[in-house]
Amino acid sequence: MNIHAKRIKDLQYLLKQRKLDAMVITRALDTGFFTGYHMDDYLLLVSRDGAWAVAPQMFVEDLKVRAPFVEPVVPAGGFEATVQELCKKHKLRKTAFDPEYETYTRGLIWRKYGFTEQGGLTGSLRAIKEGEEAADLRKSCRIAARAFGLIKPRIKTGRTELSVYRELEDIMQDMGAKGPSFNLIVGFGPDSALPHHITSERKLKDNEAVLLDYGCVYNHYCSDITRTYFHGKPTEEFKKVYSIVARSQKAGLAAVRGGVSAMSVDKACRDVISDAGYGQYFIHGTGHGVGLEIHEFPRLNTKFEAVLRPGMAVTVEPGIYLHGKFGVRIEDSVLVTKTGCEILTKTA
Repeated sequence: MNIHAKRIKDLQYLLKQRKLDAMVITRALDTGFFTGYHMDDYLLLVSRDGAWAVAPQMFVEDLKVRAPFVEPVVPAGGFEATVQELCKKHKLRKTAFDPEYETYTRGLIWRKYGFTEQGGLTGSLRAIKEGEEAADLRKSCRIAARAFGLIKPRIKTGRTELSVYRELEDIMQDMGAKGPSFNLIVGFGPDSALPHHITSERKLKDNEAVLLDYGCVYNHYCSDITRTYFHGKPTEEFKKVYSIVARSQKAGLAAVRGGVSAMSVDKACRDVISDAGYGQYFIHGTGHGVGLEIHEFPRLNTKFEAVLRPGMAVTVEPGIYLHGKFGVRIEDSVLVTKTGCEILTKTA
């Protein structure tokens, strides 16, 4: 069965479980996930035994080829009114929408039609990567991992963070990436101690930390990787902190496997750093899901109780940040398996 047709079937199964007649899907990222047709400006209506794409006439032929399991419907009036007409025609009395991904105006329209709010259905299906989806994710991560080996020798004293940012983007695109998966973070010296530093024109000096947090998009799938190293002769403090973070990440990777809680992976990383006396300097969660979006379900932090399942893709990225000095973060994207994880962003 076509992977996208299978996803429609999976959603239909969830509708039956939740006692829903149908769900309207409007976000381009999700409509593309279910059909393979990644375009803005069309909607999906999926019922327990049918699926319709409410789309402009110019999309129809593409949809017939890419998603023959979905019936195209050209709206005579507005898109929302056409969805309502389909619900009436097919007696879909309990139709849901995800309020997290709707505009305020469209949300008001769905509520006016009597649609019910239901979050998390599409996100739960996207959490498990399989088939060509996993292959695209692996490719995206391989590109990012290889890019580190190419860019590191080119980072010299006097280069600006922005110049490295731009070259790193170019390197990944030369290897087949469509573009970056987020605004890349290049931090030199004290800038590396800012977890979400905005890359600047700061120049690299001798004997400073270098932190690169970056990723790319390949066939719609995102990668995420962070590497930290010392440019010049590392200080004893840097070597100590780097060793702690490396041990923390190793513990986190060892904790990842199907059936464990997201919190337990965070705890494995956090305990190493806390036991070393640096707990107050680990100021973010251990990781997050990654896929069509750079941040997806699940979150790996102190409060997220979800259980990891084989096929989920997550990051493991502990860090220690000494403000005004340097920061160290080591991050890999991994695929959860029954007995452990497959590291997707291995670098030499």
